[in-house]
Amino acid sequence: MSEEIVKAIVDKYVADETFRAEVRADPEGAIRSAGFNLDDEERALLKSIDFSQTDEQLSNRLSASWSDPIGTPFD
Repeated sequence: MSEEIVKAIVDKYVADETFRAEVRADPEGAIRSAGFNLDDEERALLKSIDFSQTDEQLSNRLSASWSDPIGTPFD
């Protein structure tokens, strides 16, 4: 799995309000439309995310996970 791709998606999600709304409505479609090509592992990781959380909850969880050298953003 490419950590760079996942981090780029997270960065765009946090920074881009329109993308965030699109991801909440259709995660796979929005990410594909944004030009990200995910492999099977990345798609599975995406499906494990609870996008019903508030932006702050998602941001805090993702930020904490990125600082964990062992975990992934969605452990």
